[in-house]
Amino acid sequence: MGKLGKKARKFAKKNLQSVEKKNRKQKPFLKRKFAKRDGRRDAQDEEEEKMIEQPLKKRCIEDNPKDIVIDAVFDKDEGVVVLDGGDSDSDGYLAEDSDLTNALVNGTQGKISETKLKKQSRKLARLNKKMVDGTDSDAMERKVLSGSVLSSFSNLVDEEQSVQALTSLLNWYRAACHYGHEPSGITSPGYDIEDSETFANVMIFVLQKADHTFRSVLGLSGSANKEKVLKLNNNNPKWDCVKPLIKSFFRSTIHLVKQAADLEITVFALAQLRVSIVFFSAFPELLNKLIKLSVDLWVTGEKTLSHQAFLILKDITIVFNSECFDTCFINMYKALLHDCDSPKANSEQRLPLLRDSLVELCSQDMQKSYTKASVSITQLAKLLKMALATKNKEAVEKIHSEHYTSCLDLWVSFIAANVQGNDLQSLLYTVIQVINGVATLFIGPRYLLLRVKCIQWLNHLSRASGIFIPIASLVLDMLEYKTTNDGEKQKKKLEAVSTVKLPKNWLKSQNFQEQCIFSVIELLANHFAHWSFHISFPELATISIMRLKKFNERSTMEGLKRVVKRFIEQVELNIEFVQMKRDEAAFSPNDQQAIETFLQLEKRSKTAPYTQYYQNIVDKGLGTKVKK
Repeated sequence: MGKLGKKARKFAKKNLQSVEKKNRKQKPFLKRKFAKRDGRRDAQDEEEEKMIEQPLKKRCIEDNPKDIVIDAVFDKDEGVVVLDGGDSDSDGYLAEDSDLTNALVNGTQGKISETKLKKQSRKLARLNKKMVDGTDSDAMERKVLSGSVLSSFSNLVDEEQSVQALTSLLNWYRAACHYGHEPSGITSPGYDIEDSETFANVMIFVLQKADHTFRSVLGLSGSANKEKVLKLNNNNPKWDCVKPLIKSFFRSTIHLVKQAADLEITVFALAQLRVSIVFFSAFPELLNKLIKLSVDLWVTGEKTLSHQAFLILKDITIVFNSECFDTCFINMYKALLHDCDSPKANSEQRLPLLRDSLVELCSQDMQKSYTKASVSITQLAKLLKMALATKNKEAVEKIHSEHYTSCLDLWVSFIAANVQGNDLQSLLYTVIQVINGVATLFIGPRYLLLRVKCIQWLNHLSRASGIFIPIASLVLDMLEYKTTNDGEKQKKKLEAVSTVKLPKNWLKSQNFQEQCIFSVIELLANHFAHWSFHISFPELATISIMRLKKFNERSTMEGLKRVVKRFIEQVELNIEFVQMKRDEAAFSPNDQQAIETFLQLEKRSKTAPYTQYYQNIVDKGLGTKVKK
């Protein structure tokens, strides 16, 4: 055999392990023999030596997992809402000394008779005089609102849309909302309320009637959009008079929502703000405050309050479209992930509601949501790739954190909710790969809950998309978990453990062994239920049944053996049923249309034995609770 050429030797050095091993042994001798006299070394030889010395292991592009921050992935997109309009009006009480306000609001003074205008002014003057407390010795007059005066003002607003009367009521409303929380920089002109009943009535009246009065004075319908509101800024005398009133109403109501301790008042105030969302187009700073407040209430509030806050955020994204979608989504996304770091007593019920509402918001703008989902899922995949390649401890800990799993859960729900009507195939396949990677990264029994969650995600995506996702091997691996039988039963639920990693003492309990088997049955039953009428079901279920039978042969727990045996019997009955129908079929295996309609009538009837068996599992919640 002839001598290898230069290129062949280079190829051998780079690719053949035997040659590489020999070169490492001969390296000291060769360096002494062929070292150059001037001490310089060829750049190509130096590069080859570095490749020889480099360990044969995969290296991840990202060397530091700290560079991948899940909740900061959209930081560069975060910003404030930028809309037309200003927010330069006074933040204090409204002036009540304009005698021609009503005339200006109604167009020109000539359209209202002088007699009627004077009559209205005299009536307001009498009401103001009636409110002044003559017993007060201070220089500042104290205006005391009584029930009768409130009734008179309310009639003026209801019947005549009196802006002067509404201005006075808004001042009382502001005093009521700021009761006990008056800013130090604002001097109170002396607004007092006679009793608690009047206090409540003025708040309820203004909250109920303010929006209707604003629209009546401005001539706007209930369906007016933000463009119509912004057009009013163009030298419109009606808008010039009403704008400070709208701003005062918004500021007072936002303050009320922040400070109110009563849940019903807070929910009612938010509902009335929601009716007037379109007017926030003229007050971008107040709109930002409303978004921030609503996000905070959405995350931390009681169920009813959280839902009402979400409806406001949803309406904001609808009314202001892309101008506010990014702001609402990013703040809600970060708030959701931040809330996962501090689980509370009701987190198990509350977090799915928050996730579903955020998915609903994302569905309002699929184009933007697709982009954000792609960025976030890519970030999750990058972190997973680093953990799989380097086994970096920090990267692995990030993956089995609540941050990572909650983010993955969000995008699984988003894809499942929208995959049928939109082109989300690339996101679907990427997230399936990420879930499979997470499930294979954590294979020990301490990560039972995480593996169960991964399989549930895959089942959910399979049902929503109609795509077959093989999960049987992931499920059946849980049968191989090595546990002991001498542990005592735990009195807690597995779900009560705060993290996705179970403590070691749980692995010795009988409850843990039961949970493993029940989870296997539930997950396989869910998987088979979706494909139980498919023409290939016999082939799909055969291997799983074989492994379950082997498990039953070596198991010593009679209670678990009965559960597994019943599941095997039900699946085998369904295999026989599908096999019989398949033998009777007259179409070719290549007839895709006929295959898709195979046993569809039986599937819709929901009377098949296996369907009823699976429904029984769902009703009992098998695998979701642990026996005490």
